[in-house]
Amino acid sequence: MFSFLKKEEVNTSRLYNLDLLKALAIVAMILCHSVLMLGVHHKGYENEFLYWFGDVLLGDYVAVAHAFMFAMGVGFIFTKANAPADYMKRGIKIFLLGYALNFFRYGVYALIDGAISGAFDSHTLEALFGPDILQFAGLAMILTGILKKLRMNEIHILLISIVMSVAGSFIVLIDTGNYIGNLLLGQIITTTHDTSCFALLNWYVFVAFGMVFGAIIRRVENTDVFYKRLLVISGIASVIYIVLTFKIGVLFLTKDNFYYAVSTAEALGLLCTDLFLLSAFYFLVKKFGTEKFGVAIEMSKYLTVIYIIQWCIIGFADSIFGYVLEYNFPYYVIYPFGIALNFVSFYLARWWNKHKKKTIK
Repeated sequence: MFSFLKKEEVNTSRLYNLDLLKALAIVAMILCHSVLMLGVHHKGYENEFLYWFGDVLLGDYVAVAHAFMFAMGVGFIFTKANAPADYMKRGIKIFLLGYALNFFRYGVYALIDGAISGAFDSHTLEALFGPDILQFAGLAMILTGILKKLRMNEIHILLISIVMSVAGSFIVLIDTGNYIGNLLLGQIITTTHDTSCFALLNWYVFVAFGMVFGAIIRRVENTDVFYKRLLVISGIASVIYIVLTFKIGVLFLTKDNFYYAVSTAEALGLLCTDLFLLSAFYFLVKKFGTEKFGVAIEMSKYLTVIYIIQWCIIGFADSIFGYVLEYNFPYYVIYPFGIALNFVSFYLARWWNKHKKKTIK
């Protein structure tokens, strides 16, 4: 596959197929979050197919988090702001943004509820200080900046990430015996189910793999041949992985089948599905042109803003209607809500982007 790589960079144009992968992940993410947060008000929701479809199929397998992290790694290679200090500054901002989102997503409602009831418990702490993908992204940027400062290249970073992933596959579901301790440690390693989310040890491998892919694709002269080979190889691997998943069980390569504790082997399976979709999207764009996918490409540019908007709206709907009014959301409401939220989040993000540009001018 790598025999036609050039020593110099020959392919530095925008990867529109990566934009489509991110757009698909955004759509699946919003539907997943809608089902995940609103569907839990059903008794026995764990056994409902429509909950499984949104939570597991859309949330775990159809791109989403692992695709975002892979895309972030590719973006590290294509960005002009690639000095170690740039990574670290951006990382700190994104990390803090994650906690700001916590406040507006569920934190403010948890504080109001605690003030009214007079009880501030672990749910309040989780709402305010729980980790999520923005915190992970921030830590991943900081770590990348540190490794770049140490003059590590992409292969070195990938090897380090694999060691981290293997360690994270075994050092998993650690309980410090202290809720706050679990929340803090859960940023780095997978602690308990309710205090850890996208631990750096388990998930950084997706970012590192994206960096290596980005470094490779910039030196590929014949992208048609490259993506044809990648399509076949990743397609075969994806079919094997998916068949085994149906035969053995969801996330069968990860301890306790816990998504956030993703193992190295599971990560490889998920990356194969991402690469298959990425390759398929390459030929889709080649056949129909970028104009046909203008909205999807634009949507991918607003990823962070869309992520924040959809969570704020879901947090409001869940807190007010789900918990205060105790409304039991039926799935014929949840899925249309998720579809509508995709449009609302996109247009609000577009408005925000235009408003920000005018403010800067």
